[in-house]
Amino acid sequence: MDADPAHLTLWPVTEADRDTTDAAVDSDLRRATGRFPRDSRLAPLIRDLNAGNRRFAELWVTGELKIVIMTALRGSEDETKLRLTAIAGPPATTHH
Repeated sequence: MDADPAHLTLWPVTEADRDTTDAAVDSDLRRATGRFPRDSRLAPLIRDLNAGNRRFAELWVTGELKIVIMTALRGSEDETKLRLTAIAGPPATTHH
């Protein structure tokens, strides 16, 4: 969704299709709002994304839920990275 997602450079999974990746981000945030309804950072984040990112706003308003399945060749470095992301989650960000 971001033209220059520098904050995702540490993320070991690359996007094969931008639309799929955008839908996955939207879906992840939608699930997060259900899992963490009291998180004080989620509502402002979603509000800011809706206001400042037309593509996100389109996905958010439609409520589309797409499931993204990521795979990697067995025994490859990519498989190791994919398994690590399942354990560690996304990289932490610094809030200022």
